[in-house]
Amino acid sequence: MEKHKFSISISGSKKEATQKVNGLAVLAAHLSAETITALAEVVKSDPAKVEFAKHYLGIK
Repeated sequence: MEKHKFSISISGSKKEATQKVNGLAVLAAHLSAETITALAEVVKSDPAKVEFAKHYLGIK
């Protein structure tokens, strides 16, 4: 599989931005593009589902 590099900007402290980009890299490595796109749509449009999922997973 080919690898691609991208340049993105993430707001926040250096530590927070690093944590976010590392998390995104893990998601990209383990989920399909279709799943990530669907997840992004839910995050963008349905905050109640996001809060439910976070509670279920035990994350803040």
